Amino acid sequence: MITMFGRSVRAMRRALGVLLSSAVASLALSAQPMATSPFQPAVPRLSSPQFADSVAAAGDTARAIAILDSVVRADKRNAAAWHQLGRLQWNMARSARDPNYMKDQKKIRLLIAADSALRLAAQLAPDSARFHLDLSRFNIESGVSTTRFASRGQASDGYDAAKRTGDRLRFADAADMMGMGAWRLYEGVANRALSSDQRKVQLGSANNWDRSQARDYIDSFAKKIEPPTGTVDYEKALAFFQESVGADSTSLRYSRHLFMAYAERNRWDDMGRTAGTRARQFPLDYQAQLALGLAQHRRGDETAARLAFDSAFVLMDDVESARLTRFTRILRPNPGKALQGTGGDSLGYSTLPAAQQRGLEAMYWVMSDPLALTTENEHRLEFLARVVYADFRWTVDELNLRGADSDRGDIHVRYGPPDYEVNIPGSTTNPDGGNVLTWSYRNGLTFFFDSPPGFSNARIAFADRDYVERIKNSVPVSWSNVLATRALDTIPLRIARFRSGADSSDAVIVALVPIDSLVATSGLDRAPVDLEVRIFDQFVKVRGLEVEQSTFATNSANDPLDRVWTRRLGPGINVVRVEALQADSKRGARAMARLTPAVNVGFGMSDVLLGSKPELRSGVTTPSQWRDVAMTPNVGSIAQGTSLGLLWEMYDLVPRDGMTKYRVAITVEREDRKGAIGFAVRVLDNVGRAVGRTQQQSRDRFTISFDRQGSALPVLVEYLSLDMTQAPTGGYRLHVEVTDLSNQKKTARNTEFRIR
Repeated sequence: MITMFGRSVRAMRRALGVLLSSAVASLALSAQPMATSPFQPAVPRLSSPQFADSVAAAGDTARAIAILDSVVRADKRNAAAWHQLGRLQWNMARSARDPNYMKDQKKIRLLIAADSALRLAAQLAPDSARFHLDLSRFNIESGVSTTRFASRGQASDGYDAAKRTGDRLRFADAADMMGMGAWRLYEGVANRALSSDQRKVQLGSANNWDRSQARDYIDSFAKKIEPPTGTVDYEKALAFFQESVGADSTSLRYSRHLFMAYAERNRWDDMGRTAGTRARQFPLDYQAQLALGLAQHRRGDETAARLAFDSAFVLMDDVESARLTRFTRILRPNPGKALQGTGGDSLGYSTLPAAQQRGLEAMYWVMSDPLALTTENEHRLEFLARVVYADFRWTVDELNLRGADSDRGDIHVRYGPPDYEVNIPGSTTNPDGGNVLTWSYRNGLTFFFDSPPGFSNARIAFADRDYVERIKNSVPVSWSNVLATRALDTIPLRIARFRSGADSSDAVIVALVPIDSLVATSGLDRAPVDLEVRIFDQFVKVRGLEVEQSTFATNSANDPLDRVWTRRLGPGINVVRVEALQADSKRGARAMARLTPAVNVGFGMSDVLLGSKPELRSGVTTPSQWRDVAMTPNVGSIAQGTSLGLLWEMYDLVPRDGMTKYRVAITVEREDRKGAIGFAVRVLDNVGRAVGRTQQQSRDRFTISFDRQGSALPVLVEYLSLDMTQAPTGGYRLHVEVTDLSNQKKTARNTEFRIR
């Protein structure tokens, strides 16, 4: 059944068809000589190429080609018609152009015809820079390396023609193409390594060498030329890019190529000056702001970098913003069993609702920020800098490929600039053509890229793609190149949670701040240290914040500083961050813990709080909560020859005959069982009496169990001491298990401690 709406749509389509046919017919009539009279003004006539162009624009490319074909048959020296014919044939066959193999014979014939037509146009009109440059672009897209190299000569002809005719805009275009021609040469010869026996990189399964030894494998037969090769071609390309931008500063493409050249050699001052000038000249140019943010970040001015990046994202559209900041760029490509359903991989993340995606992303950047005490998130800025660098450096316009989405861009965004880069002649798939580009990192990661000759593109070596996927799944991202990360010390942290209601917990947060390492290099007699504890809820909102500053002498040894906070935590996931910063030396220390939601109803037990010997507070006879017990908490580090206090709560044990009865089993086990001697352990009550019966399961593992009973209360408090005076130094594992003897239900907690 046809609805009124359907009939209306069809009627509109017929009307549009009539109008389009009328428009084409009018154009056809206007292209023919028309008689004029004194009473009727002459109608401007379109040239044959213009008419054909209008026909093609109306959607009839085949007819446009037929028109132009008849024109060049009649006038073989009509350069404009040859040029337009070649462009139309090129566009019709473009989608089938493949650097490896083309099957469509019709489109192959079209490309051959386009090549001939474009060459004839350039020969017939040697002063047309446009014709030379279009021929050069046509050849750049070829799958044959010699043809791509030949495009440099055609770009040079266009450059000379534009200079002769004074065509400033064509000159800028030609200079940019000359720059890219020199750049492709640079890509092929930069950072060369040579081997005395002409060996090539071999990767397939038949080559039995461990990928973790990739750097050693390269060094075994290839030596990088020093100083690095490629400088001459680099300088030529840079000069052409500068010339192009000078002739036409409005082009984003030309300025992007200039930024590419500056970024390649870490010329951040030059990039910053150029980007700053462009940002003032063109206030809506988001690309200039991106370049400015990259330059400022690499120069260490994080505040200026953030402001520039923020300005760029305000100016660009939502689609481009989402592409650049896509969170999956640093996620695992595939989920492991532990990540299934969590959104911690690209596939799982893409299936989550948008609000949950934003929440995960915000939580990641909160967790990743090296120091919240500083004004900037250095890892977030590094991510943006890597993406912007990749887009500048590896975008290939001819392939419609953005640099951050390329293979090299992907690796750069995940792991940053390589620590070692070398270019070895001979690809892994075709040893007689192209190069193998090798990137190596100090953390042992190494990547191989096959780079085709004559084109600025490179792909992960085919034989290594499975290995690279495994690397990205095991180490999805690294921030090891960020200075703030390398300068961070670790703060030992211990958190114990106790129930405070159905939807909240009391957390005892214990930190050991390494004061001496923070102040030793400050250069001051007395150095201030900022200390902060910050708590985020599941929505990444700050739910607790405390900041303090203390001053320490720098000419003497400073013991680590013990700090304890008690904070109320809400339901859901909570993140606790403890940080310290000495601003003058920029030395920082950090601890962070992500706490999964706690179960606050039913039978269970709290975490085990470690500390000094626990004792009842004055006036308390029967403790009803952990606060009734006095103990100095610690992070689980005690001096040799001392005891370790234990404190925990138990919830909702089932009473019988007005009493609750339960069994406690405490297991202590050495982490390192290679010691020459074992150890002894005793459990002491609050008055120092040994309790329980020891079951020695091995020389390095003890379990002590004992039965207890108490009043029928909803919360029972247990506090004991572990006598470890005869134990050697090292790490220990602690397991505390509680059994409700009325129903045999069990609950347990595991933790660790260290004797120093």
